[in-house]
Amino acid sequence: MRAGLASLDVLESQQLGPRAMELGETFRAKLRNELAPFEMVKEVRGMGLLSGIEFVAPKKLSLRMPFEAFHRIHPAMFGQILVMRMFREKNILTQIWRQQLHGAESGAALVVKEEQLDEFVAAIRSVCGAGAHFSGFLERSLRPGSRAANV
Repeated sequence: MRAGLASLDVLESQQLGPRAMELGETFRAKLRNELAPFEMVKEVRGMGLLSGIEFVAPKKLSLRMPFEAFHRIHPAMFGQILVMRMFREKNILTQIWRQQLHGAESGAALVVKEEQLDEFVAAIRSVCGAGAHFSGFLERSLRPGSRAANV
């Protein structure tokens, strides 16, 4: 009980709830701005520091075909590859968006620093940039799995 009350005191005294709402809006605005060039990004939405990025099949045929191939292999494969690359290449842990298999979500801690959110934005932009070109994206992403399959 004491720990719960102490946590509530910290939330209130440091205004972590209002801070999360404000910082989350800024974070999503940065995500929208940085991911706008990628036609596979449908929407960025969320509340507070919980944010999600929804992906759709691109209109350009050269991009749509690999995206659809990922979907045929498994509906969540594209999202999982993005999540995997964020972790492996950028040391950032995120997950597939529960309601949207073609999406990724991030739930930052209430005490996150704005610089850390900026680092996430730069990382997801870089990974989405690799996915938008698809040249070797699947092969590089699946390389560890293919090594495991050969064991």
